[in-house]
Amino acid sequence: MFPLHPHDPPSVGPYRLRARLGEDAYARVYLGTADGRDPVAVKIVRPEYATDPGFRSAFSRQVEAARGLPGRHVCSIRETDVRGAVPWAAVSRPLGPSLTDLVRDHGPLPADALPPLAQALAQGLADLHAAGLVHGSLWPDGVLMASRSALLADPGLEWATSDAGRRAPHPAFAAPEGGASPATDVFSWAATLCYAAGGVEGPAGLAHVPLQLRGLVDTCLKLDPRLRPSAVDLVRMLGGPAEPPAWPPRLRSVIDAVADRQRNALASPSDPSDTTDAGEGKRPGRGRLLALGAGALTLVVLGSVGAVIAYDRLGGHSETNDPEPEGTALVTDADCPDSSAHPAPETPLPSDVSLSNPVFSADGDVLATTSTEGLSIWDWREGEEIARPTDSVSVGSRSTPVFSPFGCTVVVPELVEPEGRDDSITLAHGYDLAAGTDTELLGPQDGPDEQGRWMSKPLNVQAFGFSPDGRRLAVTLDSRLGAEANTHVVDTETGEAGEPMLSRLQYTTTFVDDDHFATSTGDEIVIWNADTGEKVREFRGSTSTSLAVDVAGSRLAYLDDDRIVLVDTSDGGEIASFTREEFETDDSPLLLDLVIDPERNVLHANWMVSVGDAAWNHHPYAWDIETGEDLWAEAEDPVRYSGLALHPDGEVIAATTAADSRLVLLDPETFEPIDTLH
Repeated sequence: MFPLHPHDPPSVGPYRLRARLGEDAYARVYLGTADGRDPVAVKIVRPEYATDPGFRSAFSRQVEAARGLPGRHVCSIRETDVRGAVPWAAVSRPLGPSLTDLVRDHGPLPADALPPLAQALAQGLADLHAAGLVHGSLWPDGVLMASRSALLADPGLEWATSDAGRRAPHPAFAAPEGGASPATDVFSWAATLCYAAGGVEGPAGLAHVPLQLRGLVDTCLKLDPRLRPSAVDLVRMLGGPAEPPAWPPRLRSVIDAVADRQRNALASPSDPSDTTDAGEGKRPGRGRLLALGAGALTLVVLGSVGAVIAYDRLGGHSETNDPEPEGTALVTDADCPDSSAHPAPETPLPSDVSLSNPVFSADGDVLATTSTEGLSIWDWREGEEIARPTDSVSVGSRSTPVFSPFGCTVVVPELVEPEGRDDSITLAHGYDLAAGTDTELLGPQDGPDEQGRWMSKPLNVQAFGFSPDGRRLAVTLDSRLGAEANTHVVDTETGEAGEPMLSRLQYTTTFVDDDHFATSTGDEIVIWNADTGEKVREFRGSTSTSLAVDVAGSRLAYLDDDRIVLVDTSDGGEIASFTREEFETDDSPLLLDLVIDPERNVLHANWMVSVGDAAWNHHPYAWDIETGEDLWAEAEDPVRYSGLALHPDGEVIAATTAADSRLVLLDPETFEPIDTLH
């Protein structure tokens, strides 16, 4: 919500305009009120469309067709004027943020918020289609996140721009066949869920969608519209028609806080110093409302930033609000101790908690995992959880924990809550388990000023990785700042960061040697100079964000269409490639993991494959790089896993099981389970 501009009209029809909500493909959108009526979004057609006969005709048809539309998940048309000099429409507007605002300011939605969102939007589309209408322009900014559920912000009025021969609205979320039909709405539904889960535009966020939904969403993204389910099918498969489940409490509190700010602005009294009558072209209290709008905007800016030095953690409070002093070492030389310097957990992990992202320390003495309970540190030989440095790990983040190559520092994606705010973002946080210290890593974004104020929008951490000698740590953020750089390299001895570099969204950041790191954009792998940010080498044809580098940094593996390619990082030459026979029969397999075992010269890969009705299977492989033999297929009783970690000395493999997310130890030769830690 933004303050009104002095040139904005004070009213339209019976509605007083209280603030700007933004713009869509054809109109400026305002928050409007009228005596005794609920708030509305007043859509005032922009001048270039108001004078276009083709658009006016299409807009009129859209409005008339949508009048009286039933349904709880589509905002209804309240009043319109399609014949005046400037057409407008007033659409019901429950208080709360748009999905775009929510994800921009607070990061991707938690996993348990995706099913209610999916069900609400599917029911909204089903209602439209049952009435013989299509939406044609579904995207995150057109989704309202109200206190009880989500709604389509209007019945698809933006599609009038395409009916008039203009560019289709929001091409990043549009189906590849173009046009407007029930099948294109279903595609846009899936792309919108991908955005909600991953914070990136269009279907690129599929990997972030919770597994119980991913197969269904993937089916809705099929290139052939005939293979997509209908909106009615979606409702049925999601447990409807029924009222969607309530939002998770934390998300509900964020939505309610935004709604409260909007409600307070609408209910604020007139400015006593402003006596201008509304009939003279200025509504009472306009100056007061402008001030409130500006204040609300300031709150949004201050409340949307990255992490702060002083914050309350989710599920508990930080023991100190003091920032780490500049120049503090991120990594010390101490090896992982027999018992962590961080206190032992006060309570054991719940028996039903799902563990993920196992990773061994450099000396192999401890094992780290993440869960909704936080970061767990294990003495894996004793089968005991010895520390839980934080209870606030971002389990839905693409970033996974990494240990420093020396010492005992683990960096994790952590949810942090800025002081005075009710939302959270994901940042990198380093824990030195031997020294008992921790360091917050903002990445290449400005922190608070001397008064603790944040004047820039926040960015979530996207990826991070240590150099092989442990002297450098690259931190990459989301790229919502457009062309601005989103990666920097931190000196782990001094804590000082180099100049920001790179601009395009990078999903993976992994060092290949002490002076170069590799990133994946989803369609290419690039190796960069860690000092200058200059591009050294690129590998095009990548069709996944996963990549793997061996310990020596001499080999790199990535997915190229239907084969895994292993290349020499020094000259880019191909060393070997591996293909799954199942590619010919599997339905859109998704590569989850790539790991190179240099001790045994084995390349591990793990795919997730849809088997229909939102169900999925994991398919692990372990190719002998010399012979191409799949060692996993030869094993008698191998474990299907969702996450895999190799012990640095080859003693064991740690894995989280695909079926029930247990933490198990596997024999590195037979891949059979030898112990269960949790």
